[in-house]
Amino acid sequence: MRKFVRPKSLLEADKPRFASHSRTAGTPVSPNLSSNIEQIRKICGPENSDIIIREFGIPIGRGFAAALFFVEGLTDRFALNLGVIQPLQLSNCGCTLADGDDLARGLDASGLDIIDYIVKYLLGNSQAKRVTSLDEAIDMVMTGESAIFVDGVAEAIVTEVKGWANRGIQEPQSELTIRGPREGFSEVVRFNTALLRRRIRNPALRMDPMKVGALSATDVLVVYIQDLTNERLVEEVKRRISEIDIDYLPEAGYIEQFIEDNPFSPFPQVLATERPDRLAAALAEGHVGILVDGTPVALITPSFITDIYEATEDYYERFLFGSARRLLRIGATLLALLLPALYIAIVTFHQEMIPTPLALAFASARQRVPFPALVEALLMEVALELIREAGVRLPSPVGQTVGIVGALLLGDAAVQANLVSPIMVIVVALTGLASFATPYHSGGLAIRLLRFPLMVAGAAVGLYGVAAGIIAISIHLTLLTSLGVPYLSPFLSEPYDYKDVIVRAPLWTMRFRPRYLRPYRLRRQAGRGDSR
Repeated sequence: MRKFVRPKSLLEADKPRFASHSRTAGTPVSPNLSSNIEQIRKICGPENSDIIIREFGIPIGRGFAAALFFVEGLTDRFALNLGVIQPLQLSNCGCTLADGDDLARGLDASGLDIIDYIVKYLLGNSQAKRVTSLDEAIDMVMTGESAIFVDGVAEAIVTEVKGWANRGIQEPQSELTIRGPREGFSEVVRFNTALLRRRIRNPALRMDPMKVGALSATDVLVVYIQDLTNERLVEEVKRRISEIDIDYLPEAGYIEQFIEDNPFSPFPQVLATERPDRLAAALAEGHVGILVDGTPVALITPSFITDIYEATEDYYERFLFGSARRLLRIGATLLALLLPALYIAIVTFHQEMIPTPLALAFASARQRVPFPALVEALLMEVALELIREAGVRLPSPVGQTVGIVGALLLGDAAVQANLVSPIMVIVVALTGLASFATPYHSGGLAIRLLRFPLMVAGAAVGLYGVAAGIIAISIHLTLLTSLGVPYLSPFLSEPYDYKDVIVRAPLWTMRFRPRYLRPYRLRRQAGRGDSR
């Protein structure tokens, strides 16, 4: 009998023999220009159409052969032509060095003098750096710089010519506000640093650079205010980021998941924001920020339970209005978490707690429904989540239409088919509206997730199950930390910190920074009347 042999797939076949282009760390720049060009093409690939090597001559002294190395699409051609190529090719030997010696005689003595002269007198760029490592030059070119190699010189000049297409500064979509700045972070990290510098015009603002990703080498900035932010927080953030060993870093969410204290907790332990004003305000309190190149989201750490219901516009309105809206959001958060579970528990086990007329209304509404309250709630909650997810994925006008029409049609059809009661539709609709009132998206996700186990607990043992679930969540929050700082710190701090926990006191009474962040400068403003 012939034995069956499974054929190999293409991926399982013998590996094709490709030439190895791996780099040796610390490869020096060769004084031979042709050798440098050959090595660059070997490392970057000879057929890459976006890798440009422009060879030209520099008419200085005896004349020098040179090559310009850059990546098409990452650089500004205008800056290259006007600030690099044109000054080098239009130079002439009639110029003199700063000390008055003839240029030709000075350059004939040593080839290294040409590098000094190019950097000091010819390049029109704002930044120029001399490097002796070919690996370093290639890495910097991959970030949008350009490198100049000169024949006979074992050095390269790296110049600043970044200029790729970008989205620009727009209003953040996930944190819309009625009153406040309309600027949001963009995907270009230098735009984001400029937005911060405009708000914190102090030389103490630090932006320490780091690299994450073996393949992407993504720029990551740890942002803080020196002599204000606790150094232990800064060092802990840097330590956790430095321990990230990953090939590709596409978004700040990767860093959030790597540096959080408890990855199995539904509550966000790192605050994500698209608003520069929110990050600037957090830095002024003593938080540490993280900016990632390629994403319009900044991270703020440590984060606390209050971040779920606080909004930036609470501080732009008068304290009466800001406090009232904050109380409304706190109530909406509790409603989104507990309302379905309480309804299921009362209808299933504790009918005696309902007034008689209301109990009769509930009974008549559920008379023809063949499912228990838990099944009703799960059907409607899952349908609501599906509508919400579909509305997010579709284009904006279509998504809004699908959300409104889908919810109306689905709810009406479910009631007409006697699958759910009208009371349950009202409960789920109120729960959905309350969840939309949560200003922080990740915090809202935690509330939506915890709603389901509370519903199951309420259906199992009634209000005792709901109470047990609340106690379990409270214990979890008590044990939870963010960057080693207790998650409930705002509720456990000094009495004056309570001015910005449940309600917001007038700004002139908030004279101190939060003590739980352990800032080096606790006082942030003079009291009302102190200057009189």
